[in-house]
Amino acid sequence: MAVPPIKRGVPGFRAPLVSPAQPLPEVANVSFGDLVRMLAEGIADAQLALDRSSAEMALELAQSQVEIVPAIIETVDADGNIKFSRAETQTVSLLEIGIMPTFYQFREATVEVSMDVHIVESENEQTKQKRLGLFASTREVQLDRRFNRETRVASRLTAVLVPVPSPIRIEPERRTTREDG
Repeated sequence: MAVPPIKRGVPGFRAPLVSPAQPLPEVANVSFGDLVRMLAEGIADAQLALDRSSAEMALELAQSQVEIVPAIIETVDADGNIKFSRAETQTVSLLEIGIMPTFYQFREATVEVSMDVHIVESENEQTKQKRLGLFASTREVQLDRRFNRETRVASRLTAVLVPVPSPIRIEPERRTTREDG
């Protein structure tokens, strides 16, 4: 039995915010809060993609049918001869025989960026109220790179994924009954 292909592009999968092929100008300054928010949104998007992938795998396993032999019966006669017989084959899904998708979650995410951090004062034009903000800047790092000044610049993104138990209701309830007769 053919399994229908999984349809990609479902609403949960969002297109990248920016295409990797699109050339972009670097931004020299960014609000530290925005930097943290962008990291959090990136992790949330990645977690959503992981969850959707596991859900799609559960669907694929439920739709993939295989034939199994549910029982092999061994009969020993009075002379000690052994005879085998088997029950009729049954068609079941891979999910029904216990193959489960793996679910993952981010346990940790770290971004290390070389940057200068400044406190910047801004003024609301309407209320004339002044406000302080924390900004991250890479301008000095960019200048050092441009003029081949020796700098120790390292950026690192680390994400640790760990398998987690499947949702409790994904596995079918199993019962064994006995037929009398």
